Order: sequence, then C-alpha cells, then structure tokens
Amino acid sequence: MRILRQLFLIAFAMILTQTANADWVKLRSASLAWFHDVTFASENNGWIVGSGGTVLATTDGGTTWAPVRKFTNDNLTAIHFTDENTGWILCQRDIYSRGDRSVSYLRKTIDGGRSWETVEFEAGRRERVARLLFDDKGSAVAIGEGGIFYRLSEDGKAWKRSGSSIKYLLLGGDFFDGSFGAIVGAGGTVMFTDDYGVTWEPATLLGNKAARFNSVFFSSRKYGWAVGTGGAIIASVGSGRLWREQLSGVDAELTDVFFTNDRRGWAVGDRGTIIRTTNGGGQWIAANSLTEHRLERVYFNKGKGWAVGFGGTILRYSDDRGQSSEGRPEIRSRTEQP
Repeated sequence: MRILRQLFLIAFAMILTQTANADWVKLRSASLAWFHDVTFASENNGWIVGSGGTVLATTDGGTTWAPVRKFTNDNLTAIHFTDENTGWILCQRDIYSRGDRSVSYLRKTIDGGRSWETVEFEAGRRERVARLLFDDKGSAVAIGEGGIFYRLSEDGKAWKRSGSSIKYLLLGGDFFDGSFGAIVGAGGTVMFTDDYGVTWEPATLLGNKAARFNSVFFSSRKYGWAVGTGGAIIASVGSGRLWREQLSGVDAELTDVFFTNDRRGWAVGDRGTIIRTTNGGGQWIAANSLTEHRLERVYFNKGKGWAVGFGGTILRYSDDRGQSSEGRPEIRSRTEQP
C-alpha cells in the first residue's frame, strides 16, 4: 500500500512539473503600446510591432525584447520577413494628419531591420489594408476594406492594385503552398484559391454564416481553421472548399489561430482568451493567459509560442516535454514548429 502511495505521489509530481513547464508566462515589455503582430526571421531574431510606431526586437530567441529606435509614429499592424534581411511592415497613418495620402502604406528593410524605406500602395485610397499574405514562392497580396487587393510585383518593389469582386471587409488569409490559399472576413466571407491567387472562389460554409472571421490558418493542404466573433471557429478538411463549425467553448471574439501540426493548435482573442486543441479542434480547452487584455496574434517558432496584444502584453509559451516535429515551411510570416 505504501509503495502504491509513493508511486502515486511520484506520478502526481511529474504531472505538476509537466504542467508548470507548459504554461504561458507574461513577460515585461516596458511598453504600454498595443502590440498587433509578432514574427521571427530566424530562430533567434524576432520582431514585435504595435501602436505609435513601436517596434521591439530580440536576438536571443525571445528571452529579452528591446525597443528599436522609432522611424514613425504611425500604427504598425503587421510584419513579415521573407528572409533574415528582407522584411515588410504594414503601417496605418493617422486619419487626421494623413492629408491626401492613402491610409495604409508599407515600410521595407533589406538590411535586417537597420533601416526601413517607405513604400506606397499603388493608387492607394481611403480603404485600410488589413493583412499581408506571402506564399513560399515569393508572391504576395495585401487585402483589406471593401475587398481591396494589391499584388506585389515580380521584382518585389511595387504593390499594384488588383480588381476584385469581393465587397466585404477582408481581415485574414493564409497560403499553404504556392498555389493554394484562403482569405476570410466580415459577413461570413470565406474564399479559396488553387491557382496562386489569380482567382478566388466562395467556399461552402456550414454553421454561423454571419460571423466576422479575423484569421485563417492551414497546417497542411487538407486541414485549415478560421476564427472570429462570438468565439466562432470553423474547420476545413477539404482544401478550403468546405468548412464546418467547431465548438470553441468561449464567447469572446477570437482574433488569431495557429497550428503546429494537423492536431495541435491555439487560438487567442478578446479578454485575454487563449484556447488550445490537441485533436484538430474536436475539443478546445481554455488556458490561463495571466491577462485580461485583448490578444491580437499567436505565433510559434522553434518550440516556443508567443502571444501579443493590448497594453504591451507579451506572453511566452514553452513546452519542455517536447512534441513531434510536424510542420511546414514558413508561410504568412510564421514558422510552424510544435
């Protein structure tokens, strides 16, 4: 009996240790900015961007984050690196001081972030660009209000306006490989492409067709998930053509989703919401985020997770127990590692 009790205590202690090693930890950012995006250009070099021109950088895999000298006071809403030297930041001008310039524009670096040049969207107007989408072939599009589309020219220098039949606000998208991808937005908008984004077709949605979807993510060509208002989650097992509703167990708005393989995934959102699944979304379980602030992005890089949001919030997740190495090459400014 004593031996059984000892074995139970040992097993219980191991469970506690594993749990402790797999929690989200809140980091001190020394900033109250509203962080909108986080990415890593390599295993050690990472970036966070936010309101008021705030940029933080890390060179030690996210152990420490330091502010980068400001080059603008505009809001920075998205960041993507195609390699360690070449990166893009999506910027939003203040509507009261922009004059006749477009609301959205870009900053580009070719020297690893030491300098950032201004790049304007061709024929840019009042519509706000919400997201930059890059595929693994070097192509990219920008999407946003009123269904606007911009395409990056083949020389990688200019973003040219492209015609679109979509009229809803577009908020998120993902390319899995060079040919296949999906975009989502307001009014239950879910569109897919299988021809490198030349054409986009409406997907079939079974479930809440009124939700505003903020983000979409594919772990493979077959499996994808999108999240949005009211805790909405939809999943596709048919290359983005058909989507079915999943039960998230929360009613908070979900802003972003990220999967490290076809089964393990995370979603974040309003009121510090973090939920996870280990069975492809068959069941979602709430995690303790240690914050009540809105979380905007979740991202995994080399076994570590990051979530950023309002009030200078930076959360880090590290599962020291280790996971499988399933994943896919970096797409949409993300490196999928469990």
